Amino acid sequence: MSEKNLPIKLIMQKTEDIKKNLGGSKPHFFGDVTNALQIAVENMLDNVSDYYSKVFEENARVPAVGKITVKPEAIAKSHKPNDFCRNFPIIGCKDMGEILIKVTSFSIRETVKLVKNPPSEKFKANLTAINNITPVTAKDKISDNILNMCAQSSFDSVKNRIKIKLFDFDDDFDNAQISDYVFRKMDECGFNGKYDVIKYGSSIMYIKVKVEKYDDIVKLADINGIKSIDFFQEYSQPLMNYDTSTIKALFDKNAVQSDVIIGIIDGGISDDNILLKPYIVARENHVSPAYHNSKHATFIASTIQYGNELNGIPCKTHNRYKFVDIIAIPNSDKDYGPTDSISEDELMEIIEATMEKYAHSVKIWNISLGIDSLICNGTMSDLGIFLDYIQDKYQVQIFVSSGNLNELPLREWPPQDGMGDRDRIISPADSVRAITVGSIALYDSDDSIVKRTEPSPFSRRGPGANYIVKPDVVDYGGNLSRNYSITGLGMKGLDPSGNVIEGNGTSYSTPRIAQKFAGIYDEMVDKDMLLAKAILIHSARMNFRDSLDANPQNMKYYGFGMPSDSIEDILLCSEDEITLVFKQKVKKGTHLEMMDFPFPKSLIRGGKCYGEIGMTLVYNPILDEKYGYEYCRANIDASFGIYKYKANGEIDYHGKVPLDCAWDEQYERERVKNGLKWSPIKSYYRKIKNGIDAGIGWKILINLTERNEISIIDQEFVLIVTIRDPDGNDIYSEVVNGLKERGYITNNLEIKQQLRQRQ
Repeated sequence: MSEKNLPIKLIMQKTEDIKKNLGGSKPHFFGDVTNALQIAVENMLDNVSDYYSKVFEENARVPAVGKITVKPEAIAKSHKPNDFCRNFPIIGCKDMGEILIKVTSFSIRETVKLVKNPPSEKFKANLTAINNITPVTAKDKISDNILNMCAQSSFDSVKNRIKIKLFDFDDDFDNAQISDYVFRKMDECGFNGKYDVIKYGSSIMYIKVKVEKYDDIVKLADINGIKSIDFFQEYSQPLMNYDTSTIKALFDKNAVQSDVIIGIIDGGISDDNILLKPYIVARENHVSPAYHNSKHATFIASTIQYGNELNGIPCKTHNRYKFVDIIAIPNSDKDYGPTDSISEDELMEIIEATMEKYAHSVKIWNISLGIDSLICNGTMSDLGIFLDYIQDKYQVQIFVSSGNLNELPLREWPPQDGMGDRDRIISPADSVRAITVGSIALYDSDDSIVKRTEPSPFSRRGPGANYIVKPDVVDYGGNLSRNYSITGLGMKGLDPSGNVIEGNGTSYSTPRIAQKFAGIYDEMVDKDMLLAKAILIHSARMNFRDSLDANPQNMKYYGFGMPSDSIEDILLCSEDEITLVFKQKVKKGTHLEMMDFPFPKSLIRGGKCYGEIGMTLVYNPILDEKYGYEYCRANIDASFGIYKYKANGEIDYHGKVPLDCAWDEQYERERVKNGLKWSPIKSYYRKIKNGIDAGIGWKILINLTERNEISIIDQEFVLIVTIRDPDGNDIYSEVVNGLKERGYITNNLEIKQQLRQRQ
């Protein structure tokens, strides 16, 4: 590969690329509309009415909640029973195929009339999509976490931090009615003065309650309007193991002093470490001195500042960043001293206060937490939702670890049978906006559990909620021998006194990714968080394509891979490759067609196309926790392929660069589970070895799909496309010249290195 010294190209959006979508399809029937079906649906509605009869008799204005379950083949947006729900506003969902609706005695009566005499073909089709209609019962509201605590006789440990969430009807009047109703019922049940209301923004609200016994939970669950009952989790520093090292580090005396500030929310950076203290520009302390343990945060800060040098990882330049040190997580190591934890609601309060004070100048934040009990294998965790809210409100990028597997046996590679969900990611690694980081091994030995670049035996896997790829990326975080020794296998960092030590954990791969992101962000002349994230992910996918191509299931452990260690390699091109950035918008009711894309001439031989193509698509969809598995409210798909003209003049188009995960089933569940549908980060890759028909030309296609209950004016996205020639020809010039010839306006992605070279 030739030297990387050519700029990434930004492609400006053209008005003629915007195309209107065609009209919708006819109603789809999933069976016959029979008298028996109509009677069955009427009975379902009657059962819901009977369940809430006391609520309706007491106050007809207080809404209740029903749950519609649709057939598996009817999960897709186009099959949602919207016409059936003309009197039942859809207010959310939980599991895939479940729809939560607002119900009143009046709306049930009116809908029963419609069921008896269906008013439209669409209504009839909706009837055939329905599997069941039920009330939301008390059993539906009590979390598995509470049930598990009871089974372990540990309920007393959480009884003072019970967490209640109410249904959100997306209507101020209804929400006021249900709020007054719930608080009145709680007072009647004897909870007056035993609860507090916690709010963040306009959509996050919790009621923190003190109870005496599990029977109190049952009483609360019986109250109409309460959506869920759980407890506020307790977080601590991750459990880590360390070893001393005799290695002496040689630090780069010519390192670049960066103005970028990185925030670390952890146990505090040691003031005794003279290599780190000068870079701490601010500090907030929320932990009593008796519970201070700066070992973990100091190692994290040293990994950001000196990680490549300490571990002998080649890198052209070394940046020195500034730190905001937030001491929020108390010591969890019994061998170190007194231990404690921080409650979820307290942590949320600290994070928001921190962002209020620092987010205007500190855009990059590292958070590593320990909570093995909260595995993410369903809908979004509350802390994950909170971190999404924080990142949207304050326009920051948070980096979180995927979590460590601390229970033996650890995972091997390939994974041994019987792991189940033991190694699934833990809260808040499911945060959609956060960049979640897993760990791979840098060092190995004859008796190490895994080999170099294989997923560390303690690193947790995805997917996240709604089958979103988590972790997003991986980096070096350590390894272990088969007798669980880390000597010579862990990552090297600094202890509070400045000594070189070895440590293991996803806590130490996470700051490596934060450092790489900071390097990208720092180099950008025009700072852009979404673009920096897309570039980071794209580098990971292109850098780690061999590991991901070996087995599609590897994505659960690697995410999109590990970004290059060199910021210059990430942000520049060589002659035998070109990277293009499409930072554009797709509007409601339209799609984008970038026609006649100039595929490199050197890669077209004998009427066939060759080469290597990688694409990364990143966007920030609207998020709404009311919708559970449908948390992400918009989907964008990208396609890059060949088109021909049919005899009638229509375009015959076929995408030629497949998703890294692709679906074989037609139903929505399979498209979500195996096709990255609704995932805000997607990757596509193909190495064309045998050639494909060149056709008339290539085009890029971008489609937007919005969820059933939402209207999106437009959605910004970043699509990054890299084309490589394995034979080393200068395809960069070919593509740049071809874009100019076709009227595309391009700009260079300006980075500081180019400005320095001009001076």
